[in-house]
Parts: sequence; C-alpha cells; structure tokens
Amino acid sequence: MKQIPLNKKNSKMQVIVRKNPVEKIYRLSIGLVMLLLLSMLLLSCADKNKEVTESALQSNTEVSKKIKEKNSAAQNYEIVPNDKVCMVNDRFMGVTQIPIEANGTTYYGCCENCVEKLQKNLGDVRFGVNPLNDSKVDKASAIIVQDKNSGSVFYFISKEDAQTFINKNKA
Repeated sequence: MKQIPLNKKNSKMQVIVRKNPVEKIYRLSIGLVMLLLLSMLLLSCADKNKEVTESALQSNTEVSKKIKEKNSAAQNYEIVPNDKVCMVNDRFMGVTQIPIEANGTTYYGCCENCVEKLQKNLGDVRFGVNPLNDSKVDKASAIIVQDKNSGSVFYFISKEDAQTFINKNKA
C-alpha cells in the first residue's frame, strides 16, 4: 500500500490500494479453469445421450434408405415428352427445346449447333438405338425414356418396348 497526500493544505492522508496485477490474472485463470472443467462435465453427460440418439437415428436412416432404394429403382426411369429432350446430346432438359425441321419431320435440340447437326443428320444424329434389341429408332417418332439419375435418355419404337425396359430395370 502506498499513502498519497491529496493536497498540501489538507494534511489528511488517503490510502489508495493498488492490487497486484499478477493476483488478478491468477484469479481469472482459476475461474477459467473451473469454467472449462464444468463445461467438460456437462458435455460429457450430453455425449452419452447423444450417442444413444445417434444410434437410434442411424438405424432409422438405414431402414429409410433401403425403402428409398427400392422405390427409386422402380421410379428411376420414366417416359418423357420428346420436345423436352435434346436429340443431339441425348439428354432430358426439362424445358421445351428448339423445334428443328428436317425432311418434313420435327426434331428437338438445345442450341444453334444442334440445328445444323439435325438438319444435315451429321453422325446419323437423328437416330437412336433401342436398348432392348439394338434396332435403329427415328428419334422424332420414338418413345423416350429418361434415366432420372443421369438425365440420359433411351429411344424406343413403341410404348410396350419402353414399358418393358422400365419394368426390367426395376429390380
């Protein structure tokens, strides 16, 4: 402690107490350590409950995953409208494509590059292959089936062929 006179006229002394800063840091450190230990204790109790909850959720998730896999296999393929397929890229686009006339038949493409390819039939692009029997199919008159996972499409001569393909790929 140090005594400091307030002013020279007043002879009374006032005592000012200055605490040691090291002592403050020591007390603060002890408080932080106590808080940390208490937090760890509370979290360790919470972790036990969390483990039980997580294992229950995990088993529920696995069951629902298996159900979804069975349902998705059945719903993985669907017949889609021809005008929403780019017949050059063989992809389902989800929106109406550019109609392209070629020899009196309407095909669909997604961009200006597709126009020339379809009109000139570059690379025999107007035709697809039926995956059931490898026969050639005119894309303009085909029944088109989309693979929902990849967005790619398959061309079929008839709805029966398309449905056979969908049913075959359910399992």
